[in-house]
Amino acid sequence: MSSVEKKRLRDRRAQQNLRSKRSQHMAVLEKEVAHCREHHDDQGIQRLLQVITGLRKQNDALRSRQEHLKSLINAWDANPAEIPAILHKSPDQCLPGSIAVPEGPMNNTTSSSNLIQPSRNNTPRDDPSPSSLLIGSDSSYQQVPYPPILSREPPTTGTCLAWKHLPLNDDDYSNPRTISCAWLEHPERIALCPDSPASPLDLLYGTNTNYLADMIYKSTQRRPIRDPERLAIGWLCYHFTRWIMSPSPATYANIPPFLRPVPDQLQIMHPLVLDNVPWPQLRVNLIRHWDVFREVRDDLFGLFSCCVKVRWPWGESILERNSDNELCIKQKFFETFMSETGWGLTPEFIQRYPQLLAGVDVRAITYELVGKEF
Repeated sequence: MSSVEKKRLRDRRAQQNLRSKRSQHMAVLEKEVAHCREHHDDQGIQRLLQVITGLRKQNDALRSRQEHLKSLINAWDANPAEIPAILHKSPDQCLPGSIAVPEGPMNNTTSSSNLIQPSRNNTPRDDPSPSSLLIGSDSSYQQVPYPPILSREPPTTGTCLAWKHLPLNDDDYSNPRTISCAWLEHPERIALCPDSPASPLDLLYGTNTNYLADMIYKSTQRRPIRDPERLAIGWLCYHFTRWIMSPSPATYANIPPFLRPVPDQLQIMHPLVLDNVPWPQLRVNLIRHWDVFREVRDDLFGLFSCCVKVRWPWGESILERNSDNELCIKQKFFETFMSETGWGLTPEFIQRYPQLLAGVDVRAITYELVGKEF
């Protein structure tokens, strides 16, 4: 072959190799683009950003509380005249779940003991011993020396909004042993779930398309509860969890007023599972004395799941078909479990744990089952 022919042959091989590399590179890029479109859509990114923002705000709130506790400790041996100045050195706590720091000098209504109250151990000195609390008796539940009932409204300091105040829970998502709700093991997957289940069947029978609804369904399957309670509890837990993972006015609006946090939930460290109890005062009693009931939580929650009931007639349907012939929650049933008066407790739980009903109108929440419901 002449030199010209050899050169042409080399050029053709070089062009062929270039086209082959370009084709392989294009194939790799197409796969990456397809993967990004499937797993990194704008909606998913926005939800992840919301989760990150919420976690950062929670971290800032915890740091702020830590600084405030340090100031309380430093004020222990300080001159009484200097105590107000020391206590007010903490930064602005207008953050999700933060504690408002009183301004001005302390008076008779704001003592140092009240400021120290939001700690893990909130049992008063004159409280009965753990063993006496766990033993049911025929005495009136009102004789248990619980602290006074607090307001249900969350603190509104400055420009803080209610949806920003997250409960102060001790669930560490990086350690499965500390997670009190089984469906919180993968918070990053919860962030990708819709604000509401696509169908009530997802909570009643499980689903492969909604991680949060399916995990709540599997958790309720462990307890012997009826379909009305399974759907109602699942619906409330789903929307409460969505707000915790992605706090916003929209997710907060989906939570019924009786399930929204009260001051004790914002100030006392507790397991997140306690925030799903329907009655605010019962939540407060559990949170304040969780150190007592921690060791018997399996028995407590086992009995509670059997005794908590939606006030719904036996045998009446909880689903109906809409205009598109799709099964949806019956409007009357939805209004029932979205109201605090729509929930009741059977006498078995009240008799076993009367101390948890301190400050609760027992007659109003007692729900007697008729014979055919057993």
